[in-house]
Amino acid sequence: MNFSWAYFFETLPYIASKLNVTLSLTAISAVFSLLIGLVFALISYYEVKGLHQLLKVWSSFMRGTPAAAQMFFFYYGMANISAIILNMSPVVAVAVIMSLNMGAFVGETIRGSLLSVDEGQREAAMSLGMSGFQMTTRIVIPQAIRVALPPLFNDIINLFKMSSLAFLVGVRDVMGSAKIEGAHTFRFFECYACVMLIYWIFTLCLTAVQKRLEKRCNAIY
Repeated sequence: MNFSWAYFFETLPYIASKLNVTLSLTAISAVFSLLIGLVFALISYYEVKGLHQLLKVWSSFMRGTPAAAQMFFFYYGMANISAIILNMSPVVAVAVIMSLNMGAFVGETIRGSLLSVDEGQREAAMSLGMSGFQMTTRIVIPQAIRVALPPLFNDIINLFKMSSLAFLVGVRDVMGSAKIEGAHTFRFFECYACVMLIYWIFTLCLTAVQKRLEKRCNAIY
């Protein structure tokens, strides 16, 4: 079948109407992945005994296995041994996996940013009588934020694109609505073209925000 522009523009609003589900998943997962990443990055940064080694294994596992496989393992596999997961809604299950998966990447991003601060500045802060907490919050973190901002935004963009896997467990998001619409009309070409356009536009928007924040942070220094 030839590509139908008429059907494309007719279907685009319907598929875009599910964007609220996609954006909600992304926003919730972004908040929790940042919290998870920050906690784990601080544990790795200070090399907390016991936890530091466990986090290395966890990070390696989450970063080294596909997000789709993690979703199936969590939602369909672990549901056999956990009543909580069995009764969990697909949206919550996807948000959990997205947060844990991206939390591993965010943790490495933040840890690398913390380590990028010159050691001499840490020594100077300690010589002035600052505690470890004061040194981290007043000297290390403000400088690390500027370094971490670009890769963190890349992580959020990847998280936004990862949300397209939610349809695998029955979530009717942008990708899910395109699959359902395509199954009814058998015009998958146009339906998935709509999905790609929607994701592309919002990725461009996030990239624009990223560049603007980078300019503001660089202006401070």
